[in-house]
Amino acid sequence: MKANSILRTMVAALLIAAGLQTAEAQGIRVHYKNGNTVDIPAALFGQMSPGYEKTTIIDDPEDPDIDVKVEPLNPMEATNAIAALQAAGMPIYLGINPPALNGAYSMKSLQLVAWQSSYPDDVIEQEDVDPEAVFKFSNKSGFNINVDMYDIDSQEGPESSWSDDLNRSDFDAYIVGSGNQFTVAFILKVKYAGESEYTGFLVSGEIDGNSIKNMYYCQALLDTDYNLLGYLIVKDADGNSPATTWAPGKKKSNSSRVQRSPRQLRGLAKRGTTETVEYYYTIFKTDGTELKVTQDELDYVETYEAEFDERITQEIPQEYLSKMATHMPIYAGNTPPNIEGTYLVSVQTLVYASDNLDKKTFADYYANFSNQNKSKNTIDFQNKEVNNSGTVISQSNKTEMVLLGNGDNFTIFNVTEGLASGAQYKQAIILSGTMTGEGIKDIYLGILMLDKDDPNNKLMKVGTYRIFNDGDGLAIPTTWSSRSMIPQQSGGGNLSNMAVE
Repeated sequence: MKANSILRTMVAALLIAAGLQTAEAQGIRVHYKNGNTVDIPAALFGQMSPGYEKTTIIDDPEDPDIDVKVEPLNPMEATNAIAALQAAGMPIYLGINPPALNGAYSMKSLQLVAWQSSYPDDVIEQEDVDPEAVFKFSNKSGFNINVDMYDIDSQEGPESSWSDDLNRSDFDAYIVGSGNQFTVAFILKVKYAGESEYTGFLVSGEIDGNSIKNMYYCQALLDTDYNLLGYLIVKDADGNSPATTWAPGKKKSNSSRVQRSPRQLRGLAKRGTTETVEYYYTIFKTDGTELKVTQDELDYVETYEAEFDERITQEIPQEYLSKMATHMPIYAGNTPPNIEGTYLVSVQTLVYASDNLDKKTFADYYANFSNQNKSKNTIDFQNKEVNNSGTVISQSNKTEMVLLGNGDNFTIFNVTEGLASGAQYKQAIILSGTMTGEGIKDIYLGILMLDKDDPNNKLMKVGTYRIFNDGDGLAIPTTWSSRSMIPQQSGGGNLSNMAVE
């Protein structure tokens, strides 16, 4: 089997899950085309998986049994294949800050690195590999990039490019990486006589001025569950792929048809195509939630230094904000929604405790917001806990809080000092949620013990924090009323949720 026919086949985008390595104070900022942004603290960011769908169906009126689709491969389903290719010697650079990549580059001379065939009679040797391949990259925007390729036979010269072969202007691809390292990747699906085969493609390298160092190319045959069946990996033998002129050969007349594997594609050039496109990107968060953004909505994604109001960071160390954001949303921004009113959290449920508190549910929690000041981004906050018999067991004084957020999302912050169970304490309170017509959705309460004088060890330890939410996911509007209470607290803390059990 000639490897040049393998090198000639590349289409659409392989999506690779990208990890994030940032300082504790950093996060991910998603920029929408309408000017809105969404901030996700680093500790809350799990991974970003561009899971968009782009399908090109190439129909052959003379052979309706042949069906070729060009679309991205979901990396969440191809983790094993990607790991196997890395083990076989294919560099795959993950990251959400790929470098700028533009122009045509020549891989010469191509050297066979490794191969494994799913066909018993296939044998690939160095002499089967064409001496040169030229890749063109253009129109990079965030994670998107256009790619084309042709190879050069030592006797016949340049072959036609992929775009000529498949009657297209370019190929939408996906690029990941960080620093000067990148990986661009693709997938092709072919169905013949009721059987399907998937072929994925990867190109990796390190940008160095007008060259690409250590450039590798890989074609991988996958089953329909994205398990690796076979692969071919080649590299630039001298480790240097310089910029070159894009000059593919002319498309040759060829009426051959697609066979059982996607290795012969010349017959696709004259086929009609239909295309449906729906691009989206999914950001998976460590709290189990996710943010899905279509390409039409997304402008770009970047890392950022956490820009919390100085009124917050002067009182609450950013390392704790980042750690707590692993278990609850923490929103920044200067356009929070109107949140005035009283809301009931029932049942108040422990989500996470850094001190391993072994208690699941707590007394009902009432949150009262009033006197919202939109120019200062402040709001008065008061809370209380009520037990099953309707007795108020703890209640805070009304306290001015910093209010941040964007759209329907908000977070309030404050540091309060108080007295509870014979102990003096200094405690940070962080409360987040999303305003809806039915109440506050996904309301979270975080408490952090900053300091205390607690001779009887009644309260949680300094430096520990606990995260609570509403057991049914919605804090409903209610009324604020005072009943007999034991005891009254002078700060913003609550006896039951900060007490040592």
